[in-house]
Amino acid sequence: MIKFFRQIRYKLMSDPPEGTLSVRAGNKTGRYFKYAIGEILLVVIGILIALQINNWNEGRKLKIEERELLSNLELEFNRKLLELENKNEGRLENIEDINQLLKIISDQNDEIPEADMMTLLERMPTWYYVNEEFSIIEMLFNSGKINTISNDSLKAKLIAWPDKMEEMFEEQRVLKDIVVERINPTIQNYISQTNLIHHYATKYPDNFTGELVMKSPYPNNFQGLIRDRTFESLLSYKKMFLKINYNDSELLISDAKNILKLINEEL
Repeated sequence: MIKFFRQIRYKLMSDPPEGTLSVRAGNKTGRYFKYAIGEILLVVIGILIALQINNWNEGRKLKIEERELLSNLELEFNRKLLELENKNEGRLENIEDINQLLKIISDQNDEIPEADMMTLLERMPTWYYVNEEFSIIEMLFNSGKINTISNDSLKAKLIAWPDKMEEMFEEQRVLKDIVVERINPTIQNYISQTNLIHHYATKYPDNFTGELVMKSPYPNNFQGLIRDRTFESLLSYKKMFLKINYNDSELLISDAKNILKLINEEL
């Protein structure tokens, strides 16, 4: 293209095939003026082409960076989605266990087999903790890379994600305190933790290969436990927060699926 413009410039500079000396002299200034204009146009066009190439290269680099970022987001959100779904399955199972225990307490049923009671009680110390760390989201905001994402809908959902997670985490922390500080000590007043571990080891021996898990010399007191009003209240309290955590997580699961859908549309 530069060669093309130079040919035009040379043509403008060439003498006309016919004409007098006076005409040639009169046209000489005009030809030099046209030559100067041609040089200026040539420089301007060169600069514009260079800028266009530079902008194209920068845009290509940003697009590559965005795709890499989206790929990492896809990976991390798939992991978080799987974690949320697994924890919610566990919460539903634990709610059912609590319902069974509350029914036993309501009926004051002393005839429940020891193995069945131990199975129900061994799952009471759990609170189905969702890992609060989500490094890629922290990186997005700390580094400013959130602005690399061109899809406004995706960007808006990513910006809203941390606050929604924090709402679930707050309830999760309360549930953890209920379990660790209240439920576990109450159970251990009547049932030895050693016996609970022994029962678990009997059910899942592969998890205790090479270990000798002894029973406690202290007998289990199921009757005392199911007649403890505090234990009943704590079970109801735990059930309520499990349900809250479940509902919050269901909203997060729905959001995670929508985010993944938008990411896949961009990749």
